[in-house]
Amino acid sequence: MSEQCKKIGIVASWPPLTVFDAQGATGLDVEIVQRIFERAKVCYQFVRLPSSARTFEEMQKGTIDVATMTSYTKSREMFGTFSVSYREEKMRLISMKKPTNIEKLTSILDQDHTIGLSIGSYYGEEIRQLMSDPTFAEQFIGLASANSRIALLMKGRVDFIVDDLISAHYYKTKLGHVSLKVWPYVVHDNPVHLLLSHTAFTHTEISAINLAIKGLQNDIDAIVMSYLIN
Repeated sequence: MSEQCKKIGIVASWPPLTVFDAQGATGLDVEIVQRIFERAKVCYQFVRLPSSARTFEEMQKGTIDVATMTSYTKSREMFGTFSVSYREEKMRLISMKKPTNIEKLTSILDQDHTIGLSIGSYYGEEIRQLMSDPTFAEQFIGLASANSRIALLMKGRVDFIVDDLISAHYYKTKLGHVSLKVWPYVVHDNPVHLLLSHTAFTHTEISAINLAIKGLQNDIDAIVMSYLIN
């Protein structure tokens, strides 16, 4: 593989979004990124990341040039240029208990419930602010992999996890956790992007990737839908 190929960071264990095991990189966002880079005619290779928490550290070091499924925040602009959005992320509470209607997350935190989250991920301003509040900070449990989050939830070690609706569908249909409940409360709905390292990409390459995303949007939407109905 040419040294000029862009190094795309893939979180090792966030099925069905990204998986990197002995067979290589697979998952929804892997499929999408492959289509984008092939359409843009930009050479790429996948690099395994043990958790999403390592993404920006590895980008700073030059170990990776691209982060996938990245939510926009102002602070992340220091690491790279955000592509146009390629899909929507819909984060929801998942639990073993029957959902109720809540108006804000403090409704469950006030009952001393705990919430498992992916280390280093952005779940919107409400969670960011609550995690910064000493009253609630210890009720958020950072976990490195989707497998560890779902395992602790099933064992009752955390009361809730927050994950994408696509992941929730996978846990119920592919892992057999049919008793899981998805709450209607919208934790965070937002577009996700590729984050392209400032040092690795030319303006021409960024433009090609953005054009590829726009040209592939119907195909990308179909790939996303296939993960929600199968």
